[in-house]
Amino acid sequence: MGNISANKLAGLSLIIGPVLALICYFIQPGQMLIDAADPANAQEVVAALQGNSELSILTAILIPVGLIILLHGIARLVMESGDSLSSLGLKFIFVGTAGWVVTNGILGSIAGAGPETTVLYGAAQGVSTFSGIVFSLGFVAINLGISGKDYINKNVAYVVALAALVSVVVSVIGGFDSSTLQTMSMIGGICYIIWTLWSIWLGKDMMARD
Repeated sequence: MGNISANKLAGLSLIIGPVLALICYFIQPGQMLIDAADPANAQEVVAALQGNSELSILTAILIPVGLIILLHGIARLVMESGDSLSSLGLKFIFVGTAGWVVTNGILGSIAGAGPETTVLYGAAQGVSTFSGIVFSLGFVAINLGISGKDYINKNVAYVVALAALVSVVVSVIGGFDSSTLQTMSMIGGICYIIWTLWSIWLGKDMMARD
């Protein structure tokens, strides 16, 4: 493993990182699959997190790990593409990743604390919403930037950029109107699945070019 090439490691990162983050996001208590709760209802989410604290803490650790692994792959992809728009997008991805690391740190602390942590959840939700907007904007910029490269399917890149733009819109709507958070989160989850499939494709392609 010490002799693994930069492209192969980046390709693996593009495959493993988003898959790990997405799976852990879906199984995180209070999210999509386990003890699903309305994200606008702080009491429901806190109860879900604390009702399965071990899984809550584990996913709160693994989601940032997956995002950081993904960030490494994206950074290599942007370096390889060499275009300025993708370089700008990388900065947005970095800030969005940092925000989601903070969000999961707060969620992990809620899982092991008392019921008075609903205020903390509000802070986590605010950081998460902002991070989703910034991360999505970064994905838009990166996909538009790399779309002109010979090794990229331009049409697919545009579709993924559009999905990222949809994610920006639903994050903004959810931020302004908390009553729509549950629906917006579901739409955002679909966008993340599209990103993950695209990232896996890019990762396999990058490894093949090594």
